[in-house]
Amino acid sequence: MSLLAAIILISLILCAIAIPFFIRSFLWQSILKKIYAGQYDKAIQQMNAPLYTFLFSEYEKNYNILRTYISKQDSNEITKQVEFMLSQNLNNSQAYQVASMTYFYFLDVQNVELSKKLLDIIERKGNEDEIAYDRMLYRILIEKKSEDIPLVNELLSKHPDDSRFSGAAFGILQYLLGLQYQYLSDTKQANYYLNKAKKNLKGTPYHKKVKESMV
Repeated sequence: MSLLAAIILISLILCAIAIPFFIRSFLWQSILKKIYAGQYDKAIQQMNAPLYTFLFSEYEKNYNILRTYISKQDSNEITKQVEFMLSQNLNNSQAYQVASMTYFYFLDVQNVELSKKLLDIIERKGNEDEIAYDRMLYRILIEKKSEDIPLVNELLSKHPDDSRFSGAAFGILQYLLGLQYQYLSDTKQANYYLNKAKKNLKGTPYHKKVKESMV
């Protein structure tokens, strides 16, 4: 093979590799624009189209559809999509990715069955700290236990001056403390922490939830 022929062949191979990448990138940017504009149904329709199905794996398609339903805050479709994905032949990493993204959501809406199923997945793949934290969330939000007050206080005290661990992160922990004191019928302590949580969670979806939790 001549040098020119070799150069042409290499160029063709590089083009064959690059073109799908650029099309994928362009297509995904087009879908993101629809999601950012609130055109969720159009974004999902585009993800179900033949070109997207050809360029992206089945898991990628389903995962991105799930993300779109989460952005849309469509509770019914989120539940159906997670149940569908977990019924597929996912590998451990894929199942963990789905579980990590949706676990807190299902705790929050009190879906006991899916919360337990997702926690089981996280326990198989997550790191030690994540597993301990997620087990704590299950005890507080699903089992309504109050045994984790010392642990939550410890988590709060570990980062008093850490700007990376402030605001909403503190608010969630304070919310968890407030709930546990409610389970103990300690209204004074419950409202003390829920008031703090309300302040730190202002501007988030949990601000209203904390207000509703207050006695």
